[in-house]
Amino acid sequence: MNHQHALPPVPIWKLIAVACAGGFVGSAARAGMELGCSSVGLPGWTARVVVNVLGACAIGILFARLCDVDGRGIPVGFSHKNRLHEQLWGAGFLGGFTTVSGFAWDVASAVHDGAFARAVVLFTADAVVGIAAAALGYFITMARRQVRERKGAA
Repeated sequence: MNHQHALPPVPIWKLIAVACAGGFVGSAARAGMELGCSSVGLPGWTARVVVNVLGACAIGILFARLCDVDGRGIPVGFSHKNRLHEQLWGAGFLGGFTTVSGFAWDVASAVHDGAFARAVVLFTADAVVGIAAAALGYFITMARRQVRERKGAA
C-alpha cells in the first residue's frame, strides 16, 4: 500500500539534516571500532572489514523493514512515510559506518605491499561476505515480517 498521496512531501532540508546527523554518528561509531581494534594491536583493516560486514547485514535488515511489498510479498520500493528513516539510518548512519573507500584503500595497499593473499582475503571478506550478510539480514527480517503480517491479518 502506498500512502504517498496522503502525506506532504518531506522538505529537502530535513532529509539532508537527518542524513548528516546519521552520517556523523555512523562515522564516529566506525572510528570507535578502528580505535578499539588498534588499541588491542589489530590492524586498521580488521575494523573496516567488521564494520562493512555488520553494516551490510544492517542494510539488508533496514531494507526489509522499510520497503513496501506487493500482494505477493515482493518489495516494490519505499513509501513516502519511510523517507526520513531511510535517510537517517540508510544514507546517514550506515553510509557513515561502512566504508567502500576504506575497503578499496586496504585492498590497494595490500597489492602495493605485495601481500596478494591479504588482498584476496580482504576482497572476499568485504565484497562476498558483505553481500551474503546483506542477503541474510534481508531474508531473515523479511521472513519475520511476513509472519507478523500474517498473524496480524488473522
